[in-house]
Amino acid sequence: MNKIEEVKCRFEIVSLDSEEGFVLHKRKDNLKITIYDKEQAAKIIDHNFNKKYRELLYIIMELNNSEDTTDTDTTLALMKIDDLRTILLNKYYMFLSKGMIEKYMNMLGLLEEKVPIIEKNRGR
Repeated sequence: MNKIEEVKCRFEIVSLDSEEGFVLHKRKDNLKITIYDKEQAAKIIDHNFNKKYRELLYIIMELNNSEDTTDTDTTLALMKIDDLRTILLNKYYMFLSKGMIEKYMNMLGLLEEKVPIIEKNRGR
């Protein structure tokens, strides 16, 4: 029976003869793959975005269900959302269509609205 391992990856953009490529790093094997097909790069970005989005969704669900949520917790959640937004706009924009970027921004905006607002006088 084959075992499937989750691969921790790091991405960066490189330029080769004025053509942009999406670089996928596989840390375990010290392997570096450059993808020049924008459709394939978009699929990888979509997969990774959805994975990070699910992680953020879980964090925000926990914040909403917890009675011990603090200002620090909500600030960290908002910072993670902003980090993902920044990565999409600054690093991956050239591989995504305008429609996909708008979809991701809307998804992050909806997630941001679900972050609980902590009342200053709660518990008094």
